[in-house]
Amino acid sequence: MGDGARRVKRYGALPIVALAATQMLEQGERLSLSQALDGMKLEFGASDAALGGISAAMTVVGALGALPFGWLADRTRRTFLLAGAMGVWTVCMGLSALVPGLLLLYVARIGVGVVEANGPAAVSLLADYYPVQDRGRAMSRYQAGSAIGGGIGLGLGGVLIGAYGFRAGFWMWVPLGIGVTLLLLRVPEPVRGERDAGIAADLHEAEGADPRVHLDLPQPTRVGTLDYANATPRECLREVLRIRSMWFAALSLTISQFFLAALGYWGIEYFKRDFGLSEQAAGGYAVLLGLGAFAGLVGGGLLSDRLLQRGVLQARVLVPAVSSILATVTLLPALVATDLTVVAVFFFLSGVLVTLPVAPAEALMADVVPGGLRGRAASARSILRSVASTSPLLVGLLSDALDENLGLALALLSPLFAVGGGVMFLAARTYPADLAFVAAEAKRTHPVGSG
Repeated sequence: MGDGARRVKRYGALPIVALAATQMLEQGERLSLSQALDGMKLEFGASDAALGGISAAMTVVGALGALPFGWLADRTRRTFLLAGAMGVWTVCMGLSALVPGLLLLYVARIGVGVVEANGPAAVSLLADYYPVQDRGRAMSRYQAGSAIGGGIGLGLGGVLIGAYGFRAGFWMWVPLGIGVTLLLLRVPEPVRGERDAGIAADLHEAEGADPRVHLDLPQPTRVGTLDYANATPRECLREVLRIRSMWFAALSLTISQFFLAALGYWGIEYFKRDFGLSEQAAGGYAVLLGLGAFAGLVGGGLLSDRLLQRGVLQARVLVPAVSSILATVTLLPALVATDLTVVAVFFFLSGVLVTLPVAPAEALMADVVPGGLRGRAASARSILRSVASTSPLLVGLLSDALDENLGLALALLSPLFAVGGGVMFLAARTYPADLAFVAAEAKRTHPVGSG
């Protein structure tokens, strides 16, 4: 490995397990919430638009909290920052189970949204735990927590909500939240940016790489001078805006996940309304989407890393772009077909394709940002990507306008995946140069022999 990479510490499985667990809780509780919509609709007399607005309300605190979380992620112990966020999340989950009305539920759910603001710390940690050639797989394992949580939310959540009412869908996450908070307190804190100094050598010497392949980075197109620890917000913003490949990837994921957020929120209700299924049966069909999603989350990182080892430097661009475009092809029949068998097959295929882009795109965005700036860059991306969380509200409004036809409302948004794939292709032009800049910055800020 490269000079800067030889001395870095290996951290084992604990960090990825703990970070994946935060994803498990976030996605799991969202899918258990989706199964509780009927109960909340009946008890609170809420419209689809009002229920869809719960997700949008959570987005507010996620967007507002992203900037301070990003600043803290670049300056404080990130593991403790995440543990504190999960502690607040757990308390607010308990409050969500106790609320007597829709207004207070909105307030409690805004508190739950604090977990959406802690993404900058998690992304920054992952990039410092794992070298560039392994980040696709690391991101896959991290994101796989979402699929595991989804299975818990759909499976156990459906059973508990069916037996004890919608409030059980909140209570079930409280003990898990306590456990994850305690786990995060045990995770070690890595050195910021230390992994990046040996990027070029790591790409050549990656485990499993074809020895006949030579991946040569271009010369950086700019020279870094920023003191990341003491830079002003304006200086940081100016630096982040120069990373064009990161912004293309972030915009691509935002466009694609605009639909995915709506599907995750309304998917159970779609099966219940359009096919007359029970809570448990609808959850069973939705599990097919979850199984496909798990395969996509794990497979995306593995595929992009394998292509990288074979000399495809643009692998983290190509895998998200192509799979996003293909996802639109499978989503339309999944949402407009009337035969449940056909729907089930296409839902599984869609689950694979809609999540295949996530890990490689996340790895790309970590690759092209200097270590001392990753938290603040991730917070800027979080503000952009928070737009995707408003899609349940839009689908709720469309459904109300279409006589509560959720299938049609979702189908109208499905072409967004193809648009996101097209945007991702634009990152190919600047990704190599942005990656070379990060390697140069790591050598500037972590010179050999500096300790």
